[in-house]
Amino acid sequence: MDVLQNPKFKYLLGNQPFYFKIWKILFYIYSKIVFTFYTPLKVFGRENLPESSYIFCSNHNSHMDVALLSASAQKSFNHFGMLAAKDYWFDSWFKRNLINTVMNLIPIDRKIDGVRSFPIKDTLTLCKSFMNYNKRCLIFFPEGTRGKPGEITPFKRGASTFSINLNKPIVPAVIFGSHRAWPKDKFLMQPGKICVYILEPIYPSSFIKTESPTNEEVSKAIKGMTLELEQRIKEKAEFLYE
Repeated sequence: MDVLQNPKFKYLLGNQPFYFKIWKILFYIYSKIVFTFYTPLKVFGRENLPESSYIFCSNHNSHMDVALLSASAQKSFNHFGMLAAKDYWFDSWFKRNLINTVMNLIPIDRKIDGVRSFPIKDTLTLCKSFMNYNKRCLIFFPEGTRGKPGEITPFKRGASTFSINLNKPIVPAVIFGSHRAWPKDKFLMQPGKICVYILEPIYPSSFIKTESPTNEEVSKAIKGMTLELEQRIKEKAEFLYE
């Protein structure tokens, strides 16, 4: 079956059903209230956001980082998708539908003995269809997990791989303050100011110079784009945390 015809992933295509949209809108409104009164959010560089869809990438120190990026872009959660492990988040109807009432999770399969049971081309197809409707975007945390405040660990290549394959720009961002407002070891948020710095976008065309690149050229472009992304975020984060 074509992945776009699979009813399990219908919520990612086109206009979503009302019961999927309403919870995302309500959670976005709740987040805006929190980021106005409890943990005031200030955004710098919003003018760097492209008019088209893009891949939002930032450092990652808190559970609230996805909501912060959404609020920084002034778009509800209906406009953002995230990749999620298919074998965990899509293994039951309950889990799949519960989480997707708030987040648009796009399945990606983890390799077992170097093989994915859900092809990466299907993940890319879902991402492309998701982003091509109403200029929706993806969120990636290139470090792969929540890190220590001010310490940027080496970036994984996933964001650059998807950027080049989907021909969508990456927008780097640095979140400062979420590590205090909701630390990794705390159950509840704490009051405090948060800033998000949106940096200039990085375009795949800066790294892919031919219309039909070889596998070697694509690999080199992904590596170069990843290093560029890491350098931009790391430089800004080190300045803020010094």
